[in-house]
Amino acid sequence: MIRLNARSRTAVLGMVALVGVGCAHQLLAPGASRSGSTSSEGSGAAAPAETAAGFMPTAPAFALTAVPEAIVPGAGGEAPAFDPTRTKAVLEDARLVQVRAAVERGAFVEAAKEMGGLVEALGAGAAERQAWLYQLGRLREMGGDPLGAVKAYQGAAGAAPQGVLASYAHYEAATLLGRAGDADGALAEAALIPPGLAVEKDLEATVAGALAQKGEMEKAAATWRAHLARSPRPAGWVQTSLKFAKALLARPSEAHAEEAARVVRRVLDEAPGGAGAGEAKELEKQALMTLPSARRGALEHPGLEAMATRGRALVGARRGREALAVAETLEKMLPAQARIEALPTSNELQGKAQGAAAQGAAAQGAATAQGTATAQGTATATAGGSGQGAGAMPAALTTVQIEVACAAAEIQAQALDLLKRKSESSEAYGVAVARCSGQAVQPEVLYRAGRAAMRGGNQPEAIRRFAMLERDYPRHRLADDARYHAARAAKDSGDDATFAQMMLRLPDDYPEGDMAADGLFELSLSHMEKGEWGAAVVPLRKAHERFPRERAYQTAGRLPYYLARARGEAGDKAGAVALYTEVIREYPLTFYMALAYARLHDLDAAAAKVAVEETRARDEHDPGPSLVPRSPAFGEAAFARAVALSQQGEVKLARGELDLLGLGARTATPEVLWASAYLLAATGAPVDAHGILRSAMIGPRPGRTEIGEWLDHYPAGAWRSAWELAFPRPFAAMVTAEAGRAGIPEALAYAIMREESAFDPRATSVAAAYGLMQLIVPTAKSMAKKMGLPYDAEALKRPEVNIALGCKYLSVLRGEFPGNPLLAIPGYNAGGGAPKRWVKERPEQSFDLWVERIPYEETRNYTKRVITSMAAYEHLYAQGMTGEALRSPSAVSPLAKTAGASARR
Repeated sequence: MIRLNARSRTAVLGMVALVGVGCAHQLLAPGASRSGSTSSEGSGAAAPAETAAGFMPTAPAFALTAVPEAIVPGAGGEAPAFDPTRTKAVLEDARLVQVRAAVERGAFVEAAKEMGGLVEALGAGAAERQAWLYQLGRLREMGGDPLGAVKAYQGAAGAAPQGVLASYAHYEAATLLGRAGDADGALAEAALIPPGLAVEKDLEATVAGALAQKGEMEKAAATWRAHLARSPRPAGWVQTSLKFAKALLARPSEAHAEEAARVVRRVLDEAPGGAGAGEAKELEKQALMTLPSARRGALEHPGLEAMATRGRALVGARRGREALAVAETLEKMLPAQARIEALPTSNELQGKAQGAAAQGAAAQGAATAQGTATAQGTATATAGGSGQGAGAMPAALTTVQIEVACAAAEIQAQALDLLKRKSESSEAYGVAVARCSGQAVQPEVLYRAGRAAMRGGNQPEAIRRFAMLERDYPRHRLADDARYHAARAAKDSGDDATFAQMMLRLPDDYPEGDMAADGLFELSLSHMEKGEWGAAVVPLRKAHERFPRERAYQTAGRLPYYLARARGEAGDKAGAVALYTEVIREYPLTFYMALAYARLHDLDAAAAKVAVEETRARDEHDPGPSLVPRSPAFGEAAFARAVALSQQGEVKLARGELDLLGLGARTATPEVLWASAYLLAATGAPVDAHGILRSAMIGPRPGRTEIGEWLDHYPAGAWRSAWELAFPRPFAAMVTAEAGRAGIPEALAYAIMREESAFDPRATSVAAAYGLMQLIVPTAKSMAKKMGLPYDAEALKRPEVNIALGCKYLSVLRGEFPGNPLLAIPGYNAGGGAPKRWVKERPEQSFDLWVERIPYEETRNYTKRVITSMAAYEHLYAQGMTGEALRSPSAVSPLAKTAGASARR
């Protein structure tokens, strides 16, 4: 399958900026003009129209023709159907084999030349003409010929003006002309685009830029404002904001300079990771220099409320150091009496103000006999809090000052949290809770305060803060979380009785909460760690009865698995076998199913084999999801465009159209979700398809539709295709070669890639980890030295480099745990030294309980997630149940356990 996505064109499109405004149209084929082209590729273009909202050019909507054949009209009142077997990527056409070969080599110029010749050979009315011309436009873009691409896109639009790709052909042409500096051409193409496309936001930015270039700044500004106001952070908002600010400053006025300063200030405060900060600072400096001192001062020295807003924005952008600096500035701006921990409540403040007003009135009356001047002086002293005269409030705090003092403490605490400064964070939250108590402390702040106290080792303070949350916000979504963590804090303090009581009452006190199962499990886990298996049965049984079906990957099958373990350890082998069998049957290829299979295999190998075979036989004959789903949504223009764009390799644009039908928000019907997954997989985008199914593994969420029924069935019969969608094998040849060279299971390499990057070769994390297997440069360097491979950030985004280095690193980690190579998985996430340390602390613990007690929640869940994926890949593609995930050892480290036993002897 050939996949050409928008990301791969970014560098090529940057070349368009080198083309000047005056010469842009001259680079088109002879006969081309601003209104169209007379060549066989050209199409007409109308003048731009204005709308009231943002001066956004629009064309009237029209009925689509030539709907993709994969959309099958319904008969006899039936809804339309989608047949994925009738759709394939454009470059899969047998006539385009030479084009496809050139693309596979990355020879886009050659591919475009070959494609152009084949397009010319097509008849004028050929059904493929629009699709082929559109693909020619894409190939020319990637080959560094953006204006040749414009000509092809215009030809695609003209080939079938009401065809399913016409609107996007105009959009691509408008975008490229805008980047080339051809404002008139961009606006002309934009005017031909009907409303309702998923790219309307992007088109707004193009139109705004073109209007600004033509000198129509007010229209451009209105369009930019409308674009940036559509959502809190529309895609590309940082660069759009910077472009808007530059356009404002290019046409100087005080109003423009002030707006530009505010626009870039938002970038400085809210851009994740400080993106665009350097350019934003320069633009802010330029804007402020052009303002008179009075107007400049308000922007350079914002007041208390503006600074508090800035601090909250920086916290939201997870920019801890800058947020901390703002909090410190706020503290300096506040009067001294606002910098204490306990501030007056709103009622106290109001009472003091009323008392002061009464005293002032009395003083006013008494002053009448002494003259107006004296009375005015007394009133002024009372209102201003100067401390002079009878009844004055000495240095009284205003409501704003009290609110900002509360905000400053919250910002400081959250910033320290982001910076992982545990003890300081806990102390800062204590100040925040005390300061804000009179203003009604937000439940989120109380919750974070409690968690910070726990991390800082101050369990009594954590319990107090969680108790405040439960008392003041008993119906808040975090109230049951507060109970759960307060119970854990009690246990950490040595109060096992309170811990047990709080956890047992959790399901009854919060019947609608989502922490009850975790609470009961935590209680049972504390018993199991002590070897009190009989005592563990009670909370496990209660939890299993109350929550018979947990769905999220980290809990699916957890309760029946541990209930089986507890019964088995207590001597009830038959009960254990029955429950292990239940887990194998009901929770296919999950972390706990893998554990259950290994345990049952040790108890009764035949029973383990039968449990899997019988369940697979059941699912072999289950009808499964329809491969040709029906839905009224398949008659929507958005779905037709999504199909056509997917066939072109325009995955990002296709996803946008599917999002109009509810894919991204998960409000779509199951039929649309299945069709979207089938479509993306059939047109060469299995990585994008797998995300639609894998989201169901997180578990049900309010207001969201997930297609999770495949999780209840083994990959047999009709269900196998669903599992293959959820667990694809991209870069298969590379993975097979490098996993074999490194001596690791292919299933492990795929599982790590799936969970680290979701198979995105260019993924970059906030911790500067790169590529498919998310390697940091120092780790890559240590592996690359032995292999003669590059290891810089860009090299790590190349699949052949990343997979080789990642597999080698896994091999090294596995070598450090010869008794249990699965320990390489938490080592991959937390560093190889972490699981060694944890094994040393608990050398004789069973592997299952050891995983449950991994101290880092991220690593604990990561380990479960990777083993889940590994089990799926083993079963799907390794043809058996003998893989490492499905035969995990009982002890965390058999070697350590043996060594410990020998030492005791």
